[in-house]
Amino acid sequence: MASTASSLLVVFLLVAAAATPARSCAPSDLHALLSVKQALGNPATLSTWSASSPNCCAWDHLRCDDAGRVNNVFIDGADDVHGQIPSAVGGLSALMSLSLFRLPGLTGAIPPCLTALSNLQFLTISHTNVSGPIPGALARLRSLDSVDLSNNKLSGCIPAAFADLPNLRSLDLMHNQLTGPIPAGLVQGQFRSLILSYNQLSGPIPRDDAQDEINTVDLSHNKLTGDPSHLFVPGRPIGKVDLSWNYLDFDLSKLVFPPELTYLDLSHNRIRGTVPASLERLSTLQKLDLSYNNLCGPLPKGHGVIKHGCKPYGHNQCRHGTPLAGCQDLS
Repeated sequence: MASTASSLLVVFLLVAAAATPARSCAPSDLHALLSVKQALGNPATLSTWSASSPNCCAWDHLRCDDAGRVNNVFIDGADDVHGQIPSAVGGLSALMSLSLFRLPGLTGAIPPCLTALSNLQFLTISHTNVSGPIPGALARLRSLDSVDLSNNKLSGCIPAAFADLPNLRSLDLMHNQLTGPIPAGLVQGQFRSLILSYNQLSGPIPRDDAQDEINTVDLSHNKLTGDPSHLFVPGRPIGKVDLSWNYLDFDLSKLVFPPELTYLDLSHNRIRGTVPASLERLSTLQKLDLSYNNLCGPLPKGHGVIKHGCKPYGHNQCRHGTPLAGCQDLS
């Protein structure tokens, strides 16, 4: 009897589920998505985006919230997407996440329509041929948590207004053609990840005395100058720092590195002085490179220095003092 009752319950639930109407999406979202598809050349990648299937919540490359509003659009790895970012994207007023990734046919500038997405938290436009400046108006999106505009053809300066975004935790602008200085206030402790590498940024790294934890600072492969010692302010946990391939010129001798450091690359700069004793105490350090600078000896003999071998200290042209110790002294 118990088995029969269970079977009847399963049948009842299946019938009830079949009788429940499928969740439909908002008409405004449906219209916006069809306009987006048309503007991108009606690619086969978006074949499920069709007026003949009006429940857009069931379409590929997007997600809806419980109210049937489209809150996530992700189009990636598609060679058949062509054209500029459609202005119709701005009609998806409930959008919280927009990801346009590995779309080589995507061209043109970042459109002003994105500023209409007041709920947007995650913005990715990466590995495309999008060009032109980064619109400062994006800073109107106060809910932004993560911005990835890497591997494009963006040019001009980093908008100073980005430093005022209260919730921004991750900013990745690597592999573009950005110029000018890093805006004052951008290197903030609120960032978990700040990646500005492989651009043409110049000038000093803005001073920041924030005490909050930061995971990654990658400013490598630019034209930055001056002294970045303030990045290692005492009491501020920091994990990865890559400042390689710049024109940084400062005395490394008395710098105290935070004990949480796991990755440090200061290679290919104009750094002088000696290797600081604080390096010996970095038990968690996995990657170290101080090569191609102007460092002098003597080299600390502690295990924290020796364990990395000779390569991280190579090709240092000491200008004033005893040349940095060679490999034979690291045993």
